[in-house]
Amino acid sequence: MPSATFHAGYAPVAYSNLVTVETLTGARVVTFADGNVLKLDPGGSGRDVTLPAEADSAGLRYMIINAASGAENLHVKNDAAATVGTVSQNEMAEFACDGTNWTLLYIASIALG
Repeated sequence: MPSATFHAGYAPVAYSNLVTVETLTGARVVTFADGNVLKLDPGGSGRDVTLPAEADSAGLRYMIINAASGAENLHVKNDAAATVGTVSQNEMAEFACDGTNWTLLYIASIALG
């Protein structure tokens, strides 16, 4: 099975890495090698998370889960450093790209165990 495949009108799908789990130590840039679900612990401080360039991301969606143990936010930004949404502790959000803009679809409260 390939590590990634592309279909007309759809985003890349990483078969080998559907979920990315990471504790951050600084700002994070999302790449196509990441899973479409990112469970990120900000690691003690608010962190910037930058989504891929819009022109390369038509049809792509990312679910970002804030796995912080404290009141630490993930500031999700586009590649021009504009904030698309902020994901607080115990929240998850989904972002979608139409090839021109990243859009925050929703934010939901969650309970991590």
